[in-house]
Amino acid sequence: MSRFEVVVKNVTPPKTDGSNQTVLITKETAMERKEKILSLMKENGFSSLIIYADKEHGGSFEYLTGFIPRFEEALQILNVDGTSTLILGNENYNKTKHALVESNGILCPLFSLPNQPMGNFRPVEFYLGQAEIDQTEKVGLVDWKLLSNDFEDFHSKSAMPAFIIEGLKKMVPENKLVNATQLYIDPEKGARVTNNANEIARYEYGASLASDSILTAMNTLKEGISEQEIGNLLQADGQLPNVVTIAAFGDRFKNANIYPLNTKLEYGNKVAITNSHKGGLSSRSGYAVRNEEDLDKVDENYLEDVVKPYFAAYNFWFDHIEIGKHGGEFYDEFNAFYSQEQFGWELNPGHLTADEEWLASPFFSGSDKTVQSGMIFQVDFIPNQEGHHGVSAESTVAIADEALRKEIEDEYPELWERIQNRRQYMRDELNIELKEELLPLCSTLAYYRPFFLNPDKALALK
Repeated sequence: MSRFEVVVKNVTPPKTDGSNQTVLITKETAMERKEKILSLMKENGFSSLIIYADKEHGGSFEYLTGFIPRFEEALQILNVDGTSTLILGNENYNKTKHALVESNGILCPLFSLPNQPMGNFRPVEFYLGQAEIDQTEKVGLVDWKLLSNDFEDFHSKSAMPAFIIEGLKKMVPENKLVNATQLYIDPEKGARVTNNANEIARYEYGASLASDSILTAMNTLKEGISEQEIGNLLQADGQLPNVVTIAAFGDRFKNANIYPLNTKLEYGNKVAITNSHKGGLSSRSGYAVRNEEDLDKVDENYLEDVVKPYFAAYNFWFDHIEIGKHGGEFYDEFNAFYSQEQFGWELNPGHLTADEEWLASPFFSGSDKTVQSGMIFQVDFIPNQEGHHGVSAESTVAIADEALRKEIEDEYPELWERIQNRRQYMRDELNIELKEELLPLCSTLAYYRPFFLNPDKALALK
């Protein structure tokens, strides 16, 4: 671990640096997205796709339409000739004309809220029958679950609601209905896993917004402040979080509650704060103390046994990720350096992010997926060591080859300046030298205060 020796040092804290300017998906990007999907359809023998959405699972629907159905459900039917039809509930049907890709609209009251008017009740196949579904080849079901790690395994299982599947089976031969979610989010070949400059700029807004709110919350922590007061600081720019916001002091999940309470911060408390928007999540967990002596009193050897190894692994992650790296190789290297058996991390050592906080991940045992330019990653692995509190400094980084970096610099010069300033901060204050292909999408990447009530100290490489 000598190459990633970790120290606690005096630092100047980073500054909030988000633009506060939402970046919209351009018509050009929408057309580029559509062509990516149509090309994958042709390559894999799909004549039509049925894309499902609800509020929690709307990313693939939003990819071409530009919006989610908020509190309702929706379908997009996309044929290989490029025609698109949206089936929408009572309160979203009027959005049809606003879709990024030109679409016909069908009103389906079944997708609406309970007890809203449905007129003469009709089963879902009635509404599906009003749309043209090209059945000349496979008809793909796109939901949000990858139920196979194999891009070629377009299987029959789907996470789409059963009432929709049952309606489709009355209209399309069952042997033609297959899960095609891979076309969107397979962690190597899926259309959504790589981004152009416009998309990275859009997602940087959300990633930096989450980061800025976490930094503001950290700077506001003091004895006597409540979880709810910190929670208010995480509601940034009126944007919808894409995870449950966390502001928790002491032991969590009292009476199964997962939301901020009026609990007041006491010296020595565990602290966990998290916020996420489209483009990335930021989180911090640790203790409300001011120095190592007090930290040892509440969690003996926490700094040496938990925090420093975590930060070393964080930097190992930066050092070993690169364009062209196989996900399984990265997984094995990371596990050899920061073993699951010793440190108790679960899930994947990092994952892709987009409109969803967790899109998919190329990093799993045996993965043949490849890291590509245009991917946006969450540096996300959380140790679970018996007898200790956890630690987290989760944040967001993009990976970009020279051509994409030039595209960002030319089209979004203010974003490019923020990226360079963040890189310089990491170099000057934290002694972290990022590769050119790694682009910090927020000001708090790799910034961790080991003593949450002492803003002058942070972890750094020696």
